[in-house]
Amino acid sequence: MKSLLAVVLSAGVLTSANTGGAVESHVPLLGAQVWIEPGQTPEQIDRWFATLAENHMPLARVFLSWNYLEPRRDRWDFSLYDAAFRAAEKYGVRIVATLTPDFGPTHRGFWYRTQGASIVRTPTRLEEAAVYIRHVVEHFKSSPALDAWMPMNEPGQPPSPDSLAVSRFREWLRNRYGTIDSLNAAWLTDFRDFSEINYDERWTAGGFTWPVSFVDWYTFWREHLAWYLSWVATQIRSHDPDHPIHVNPHALVSNLAQRSYNLPSWRAFLNSLGASIHPAWHFGLLGRNQFALGVSYVCDLIHGSSEPNPFWVTELQGGNNLYSSTRPLCPTEQDIAQWVWTAVGSGAERVIFWLLNARAKAGEAGEWSLLDFQGRPSERLRTASRIARLIQDNADFFAAAKTVQAPVTVALSLETMTLQHFYHRDDFPGRGRNAHFLSALAFYQAFAELGVPVRIKHVHDIPWEKGTTGQLVVLPHVTALTREEAKQMADFVARGNTLLVTGLTGFYDPEGRCWPLDGFPLGEVLGARLKEVRLIDQIFRVQLDQPQVNLPAHLWEGEIEPDSAEVIGETNGRITAVRSRYGRGTVVWIPSLVGLGAWLTDVGPLSQFLLETARPWLDQVPVHFQSRAPDCLLRSLVSDDALLVVVTNGGDREQICRLRLTESRQDQPEVLWGRRDSVQEGGRVIILGPRETVVLLWP
Repeated sequence: MKSLLAVVLSAGVLTSANTGGAVESHVPLLGAQVWIEPGQTPEQIDRWFATLAENHMPLARVFLSWNYLEPRRDRWDFSLYDAAFRAAEKYGVRIVATLTPDFGPTHRGFWYRTQGASIVRTPTRLEEAAVYIRHVVEHFKSSPALDAWMPMNEPGQPPSPDSLAVSRFREWLRNRYGTIDSLNAAWLTDFRDFSEINYDERWTAGGFTWPVSFVDWYTFWREHLAWYLSWVATQIRSHDPDHPIHVNPHALVSNLAQRSYNLPSWRAFLNSLGASIHPAWHFGLLGRNQFALGVSYVCDLIHGSSEPNPFWVTELQGGNNLYSSTRPLCPTEQDIAQWVWTAVGSGAERVIFWLLNARAKAGEAGEWSLLDFQGRPSERLRTASRIARLIQDNADFFAAAKTVQAPVTVALSLETMTLQHFYHRDDFPGRGRNAHFLSALAFYQAFAELGVPVRIKHVHDIPWEKGTTGQLVVLPHVTALTREEAKQMADFVARGNTLLVTGLTGFYDPEGRCWPLDGFPLGEVLGARLKEVRLIDQIFRVQLDQPQVNLPAHLWEGEIEPDSAEVIGETNGRITAVRSRYGRGTVVWIPSLVGLGAWLTDVGPLSQFLLETARPWLDQVPVHFQSRAPDCLLRSLVSDDALLVVVTNGGDREQICRLRLTESRQDQPEVLWGRRDSVQEGGRVIILGPRETVVLLWP
């Protein structure tokens, strides 16, 4: 008891001891969640696992629900899930077992639920969770069907002032500040001891509220969520050191600070990272034509946070929903093909649908299923099955395949998202909590419509100090930067790399200090300083001379005071864009919200700017579009000398995509997926109808 409580209150760093059996690279697998609940018969369960095997999808997720496993205190009944594991063993289906330590049975004081939504809230609940984990892991760890463990489903939540979090927050603050006087100076408070600190709603008031307590609370919660997941992983490994551990954050197409995410920190205790991708739940900021883009973006975000470990699409919407989402949606056959091929082309090791069989009662009853109400495969399942069979038929290619990405990184900043969440207003997107995120997504889309896959990395996770050269990093409205990060960026450029800096990047430090009034740490590498920021209009134009393009921008125009930088853009006599040489590298600075301007209007001008400005980086991938293809994207894999290309049209109009292959390929490609008559000129021209997908394989 004493040792566990000490662990509970510890505010130390994450443990990365034994990471279990590392997941080896292999041919991508498709699968689905099999929903197991009381009232199901062994025959029904057997049939669902047989269905997966028959459809070339030998992978199932199964929730091991605590409230079903412990019907009476200290009385454990595994019969329901034993039937699932027996069926999986019978048909050669692997089970990804999802633990539910965050919700339990009513006799332990939990309110009855079929799924949990938050992490454990009290030290007592943590002790009970350890007992649940021990019973479940010990029972199933020897099953030949067991593939991997998941500590919980869909971690990610706003900060919550529960007793476990507040206790650990006090220790975290003690470690951060050392003395209560240092904390009081930073917070503008008058506490006598760290033990006096309790959550205060005034931290989140915004406006003239001093932001440091809010920033600390949100920063702590990112570490607290990671700590909890690491704690569960450690509990699992204490009983089963052999099976890998995986987890699936959700709601990733938005401000990540809202849900306490610091995904790169999770690689310390995971073997792979995944994500839930449900357009009906998670794509509220996207239009219908952008769903394939959303799938691609989430894959690259997870890839960048997990590497060098593999990544999965742990949940992908498989069926219709009625009430259990923010927007009703029934995926079509074209949607299923587009989303799965986009994930596979992005390098996903596994794609698992939510779900195979619908729940019979309560939330999601009769929804999301790949089966019809008679238990037969829907057209969605048949489409997924065809893709799974094609992957198996080309196993030699996929076994050695590597994802293609240009040496271009679009940066995300958790500190920026935290400040924008604190200061947000709902009148204009530029003043909203998603301003930085949407700026980044606009650049991602602009590159995607050129057929160029790029990396998504957190600022603190970019290897600034590695000796690489020839890299391009985009800083899209990254308003919060530290002095140390500015120094890392300057050294990065000096070694022969390039920065594209837009919006009000570097305007604040993470606690809201205005850098232009206090030395502006980016000034040296930019070769210029920020003279002033003016409100212009909801949409206005930034005129560039090199290259000649008018970029739509949103709200604010930054005026530049150049030092050594070259002027490349002026408006009404005001300098609005510069280029600077620094060491062996280059920086382009446009201190207006051109990312948001593109997102709110048309990414076409931004794509044209990138096509001309970033050409050296674009041509380092083996294939991309010759020019912009609206609503389209391209993903590719290479395996030895072979090249697989996935081209999608997410829009509702026909698009002609012209490919530029940077290496000569004389052979005709094999059309693995899509209409053969849509592929012309030896695969150099692809005519895609609405929501169509074509997959080509050059040997």
